[in-house]
Order: sequence, then structure tokens, then C-alpha cells
Amino acid sequence: MEYSMVADIMFVAPGEHGPIWPDTDGIIQAMELAKANGLDAIEIFDFDSRDLARLADAKTRLGIGIATMSMKNGKLWAVPGKAEEFAQGLKDSIEAAGTLGVKKLVVSDDLYDKDVSREEIHAAMVENLKAAAPIAEAAGLTILAEPLSDHYFKDPGEAFEIIKEVGSDNVRLLYDIFHMQLIAGNITNTIKENLPLIGHIHGAGAPERCEITGGELNYRYILTELKKADYKEGFGLEFFTFTDREAKVKASADLLHSLEVEG
Repeated sequence: MEYSMVADIMFVAPGEHGPIWPDTDGIIQAMELAKANGLDAIEIFDFDSRDLARLADAKTRLGIGIATMSMKNGKLWAVPGKAEEFAQGLKDSIEAAGTLGVKKLVVSDDLYDKDVSREEIHAAMVENLKAAAPIAEAAGLTILAEPLSDHYFKDPGEAFEIIKEVGSDNVRLLYDIFHMQLIAGNITNTIKENLPLIGHIHGAGAPERCEITGGELNYRYILTELKKADYKEGFGLEFFTFTDREAKVKASADLLHSLEVEG
């Protein structure tokens, strides 16, 4: 299993008018922190606002990967009538993905419209992913569709059904344990029952979105069960670290590494 941390969430700062996302220097700091804690990779959101050449150089210098990044126009996943624009966003992301060595691009249901029927949104999600799937296949990339809590999905089963309807090995679910705990719970069984449809997993403590050593979830148990199920994709830390960042990342990374030692 490859271990990573999501640089934008781990290095975001609260601002007077909303979140202040890390710039290129902040992403490189995240790389350094991940490397210092024995993680294999980082993950990033937006790539347009970052200096990709600097990130690529830092990645090579530190010997660390970039496991995922957000796909351009990826927030259109749940918007009807946007299949062409959604697919174009993937085309526009391919060069950046190549520069950074990224193989997985994340899309989400951020922009779903509550005034549109659930049937229309479900159909749009399938249509948008089907439009992008052959482009991803040709580029050797995987699209990771991520359901978020307090958004469209009320049942993780529908998310897995969408992936099945698309029917492409290059379109899979990003199963975010924090979000899924708030949506439905039953984390371990759901993962094991749908393992072939999952292309990546994110983890954070719940309900506070803290480090994986806190909250109501037993990550030692969850991760041990993932290993028993022969899960081979990535696991990314994605929790807020407004204070004591180094200590919190170390505590979570230590838990991950202790499981490797236990075998």
C-alpha cells in the first residue's frame, strides 16, 4: 500500500475571507514533511496556480511521488449538460499530470444543484464520466470520483453503482473514510464489499477531521482489514493541521508504519 498526505488540506490556513491554500512553496514544504515521515507521496488540488517545474524538481530531489491531483473542471462531475466541458477538463489536465508524474485525477460532487432531481444528477454523473473515460484510458490515467458528505450522496451504494454503470477500469471511486463515516458509517464492510471499484482511499479522524489517531474510528483495525483484503491502491492522510502539524503528521505516519512492521 502506498501512503500519502493531501498537501492542500494539511497546509491550508484559515483566512478572514475563507481558506488560504498553500502556494508552490507550501506544497514543497508538504513534500518535505511527507518525506521526513516516511510517506511515499503527497496529493494536491489545483495545479494551474502552482509552478509545476519547481514541483517536479522538488519531487525528483526528495524522491517522493505525487499520487493524485484534482482534475480541471472536475467539480462539474454532478452537473447536467456538462459532459463536453468535463471531458475537456481532463484533456487540459493531461500535460500537467505528465509533468508531475500523476496517474490519478480527482473529481467531486461539489457543484451539484439541489433544485435538480436526483435522477437527473445521477444520469449526469454517469454521462460525464463516460465522456471522459476513453480519454483517461488513452492517456493511462485513472479518474477518481469522490463523494463528499453534505453533498449529493446519501448512500455510498449509489456511488458504487455509478462506477459500475460507467464500466471503465480507468474510472473508480475515491473512498474518503471521513466523508463516508458521516454519510453512512459501516466503513470496513463497505470497502471490502466494493474493493474492485475503489482506486484510492483517504483517511481522517471523525467527526472532527483530525489525525487518524483521534476520533471515533479505529484506523488500526480498518487498515489491518484492508491489508487482509489485499488492498493494493493508495491511502492518503487528509486531516486539518492548523496547530502542531509536525506532531500530528508524525503520529499518523507512525501508526501507518507500525502496521507495516506488524505485517
